Amino acid sequence: MADLMNADVLVVGAGPAGSTVAAQLALAGWDVLLIDKAHFPREKTCGGGLTPRAIAALRTLGVLDQVTSQGHRVTGARLVSPSGYQLHVHFADHLDGLPPYGLVISRSRLDDLLLRHAIAQGARFLPDCKVTGPLSGDHRVMAGRRKGRPITFHARLIVLATGAQLSLLRSLGFMERVPPTVSAARAYWEDVEGPADAFEFYFDRRLRPGYAWLFPMNDGWANIGIGLFPRGEDRAGCAARLLPSFLEEHPALRERLSHARRATPIKGYPLCTDFPGHPVVREHVMLVGEACGLVNPVTGEGIDLAIESGLLAAEIADGALRRSGDRIAAAIRRYDRELHRRFAGFFREMRALLRLATGPRALDILIRQGGRHPELARTIVCICLGLMSPRAAFTPRTWRDILF
Repeated sequence: MADLMNADVLVVGAGPAGSTVAAQLALAGWDVLLIDKAHFPREKTCGGGLTPRAIAALRTLGVLDQVTSQGHRVTGARLVSPSGYQLHVHFADHLDGLPPYGLVISRSRLDDLLLRHAIAQGARFLPDCKVTGPLSGDHRVMAGRRKGRPITFHARLIVLATGAQLSLLRSLGFMERVPPTVSAARAYWEDVEGPADAFEFYFDRRLRPGYAWLFPMNDGWANIGIGLFPRGEDRAGCAARLLPSFLEEHPALRERLSHARRATPIKGYPLCTDFPGHPVVREHVMLVGEACGLVNPVTGEGIDLAIESGLLAAEIADGALRRSGDRIAAAIRRYDRELHRRFAGFFREMRALLRLATGPRALDILIRQGGRHPELARTIVCICLGLMSPRAAFTPRTWRDILF
């Protein structure tokens, strides 16, 4: 016989989005059960870069000091074009109203900090637990397993923060097909030489469309990886196979790593960037973070949008839970509308930018001219950080700076 667990809210997935929802709803006084298939702390394959936008979201959540104490601070970004042109921007010179820095932190540390924050606000946490699907036509009743034992979960509202793991979403009718994903891979290196003050992005013809990154960490460590964006053929797993040879052949990265040692295995992972490719609300179920496809389709950054969507979902869920019965399902539809209002246009424009401006020649021109024109440099970094839509950014002055 299955064990029965009841809660006002069941949150599936204890990454940044899930822990954000759990913390905010527990703080509001609701009985929140947060579950994850892993035991924490656990490693999560990711670049680990927190942009100034993510820093602002962490400040809103109330955990910035704890995260800052565990991360490595960077004050800018360095972009290298396919032909070797470089653009180095300092956040303090280009960002208005946002913290002038970013952080690099392992996801094992970040996610554990956010989980502990959710528990401190009153959320219950159940590790080593997997939800397998709805037990019946009522999506408020879910079947799961923990250490071989069946569990039945019953909640008034369910939030799925399952990232790129899409099987549960498909079982609940959120999508009919698996969307195209970004193929990414990364590993940690130690004794990395060179500056450690900026996010570094390397664009190269071998990765088109895509890029490599080097995110510096404390004590000479760095998170280094590549992301390959969809281009028709299936690129799943390509990044992990390509990363070693790419690092050996790229002149600047080969020099940076000449005395470094790879400290961890190379791990590949998919990224879902398809927002708004499928509904984010269905009956009494809400999706947050990467489960919605909320990963920047140009940069692959998703932690900032995960936390932002979690904050929004918690705000709307808090109001919905004050209603009864089927009125909850009607109330959470506002989340779908608000998420589309905030992000749908931005994602469409970023996908257009991915098609039009990520070829080698276009990147050479943008990065070379950005080094000559401060306003163009500001535009480039604001687009990359998700602070400005491409349509709003490409003004007559921008085109003048690109062409002359």
